[in-house]
Amino acid sequence: MERGVSRRELLVAGAAGAGGLLLGARGAPPALGQLAALRGGLRSELVTVTPTGFSCWWATSEASDSRIVLRGPGLPAAGESRVLEQDARVHVASVEGLQPGREYRYELWSGGRRVPENDAHTGVVTTLRRPAGRVLATIAVLNDIHVGEGCSGTISGDFPPCFSEPGYAIRMTAAAVRAIRRLRPDLLVVNGDLTDRGRPDEVRRALAVLRRARVPLAVTRGNHDRRFGPCGEDGDCLRMQAFGDRPVGAHALSWSRDVGPALTVIGLDSCDPDSGRGRLDLGDQLSFLDRELTRAAGQGRRALVLFHHPIVAGSRFSALPPFGSGVDPDRGGRDALGVLARHPHVALVLHGHTHRNLVAYDERIGERLPFVENGAGKEYPAGFALLRFHEDGVTREFHRMDEPFVREWVATSARQVYGRQAEYTRGPRSSRGFTHLYGRRGFQPAPSLPLSAPDLPFVGS
Repeated sequence: MERGVSRRELLVAGAAGAGGLLLGARGAPPALGQLAALRGGLRSELVTVTPTGFSCWWATSEASDSRIVLRGPGLPAAGESRVLEQDARVHVASVEGLQPGREYRYELWSGGRRVPENDAHTGVVTTLRRPAGRVLATIAVLNDIHVGEGCSGTISGDFPPCFSEPGYAIRMTAAAVRAIRRLRPDLLVVNGDLTDRGRPDEVRRALAVLRRARVPLAVTRGNHDRRFGPCGEDGDCLRMQAFGDRPVGAHALSWSRDVGPALTVIGLDSCDPDSGRGRLDLGDQLSFLDRELTRAAGQGRRALVLFHHPIVAGSRFSALPPFGSGVDPDRGGRDALGVLARHPHVALVLHGHTHRNLVAYDERIGERLPFVENGAGKEYPAGFALLRFHEDGVTREFHRMDEPFVREWVATSARQVYGRQAEYTRGPRSSRGFTHLYGRRGFQPAPSLPLSAPDLPFVGS
């Protein structure tokens, strides 16, 4: 079983690293020699699992060839060897054409040597079970793209050290958009933190590149999109440019869309307009959520609910900064969970903000409703979610874009946070790809955290 880095380990590593790893001035990219000195980074890892395939990524110190050996249903007993590349430092093995819900064994090879297995690459993968019935809707979800950002990996000020490459945030977003355009989903949702500081040009550039996906687009607000800039009387650039029909001062940018014949997608604004802290008590958002969920149920629709900050106690407890990275229970969090508990047709709730892949459950709602945190688009784990809603369930796949710049930036940004970025944000395998069948007993997917977590006081941002 994969073991992610704990919050305590991450904070201890950061404190130790602050005194011993000085990577230069803020905004300066670390040299390759400095990167090599950091613990962690891009190990061999299983990134994507779908009903018909999977992909693995790994890095080698020097450019080399790569191949994969596969064993499993429909393949020769001795295995099938596929040559991948001849001269690469960051390697990607993408396999398609497999059978859904079946176990396969694989070996990764580079430079004539087998890549060692680890808890993120075990050499065994089970493709996702495909739910019964037709596909009703396909939704792509991207978050934490931070267009305009020039310094990646910091939590506060220059801590931990900054990693950067020119234009990395907009380049990663453009790569994601190209991949999403090829997949042609019914809707692209960008679930918060479109920008670095909500500046007019950042919002404009983010929306311009996102619209190149050529599919319907919806966005929610993240803490980085709060009202910083000189936009209208309320300083709210996201409202002014992305929600032009909303009046000045209408901060709670919630919306609802029917997608396909049997799905309603609802976006909420979980961001305090001034501090960026998580809250859902602005405006009439919870009444709006209840009304829209009631309407969807009356029309026989499942519902997908998205907002930026995580809401379940276990997520808030384990995220960085501790105890304060989610929706304040006393500012709409507890009431929002009450609304969701009343509507059993809600299929998933998706968040961003923590930059990690993670599945949590609310102890009161129980196993029927997964709360899913989606990894960041602008840095490692560097990808987006693809949700396929079937009549009998939904699949969630985490996809990483395969382009030359993405490969290099993934390898670099995996070394953030004193080498612990990958451990903290990759997420257990069950959080990266899963099938959730409606009305079945048992946790599917398995929770990334213990179900019971202390609902400690909210003290952060």
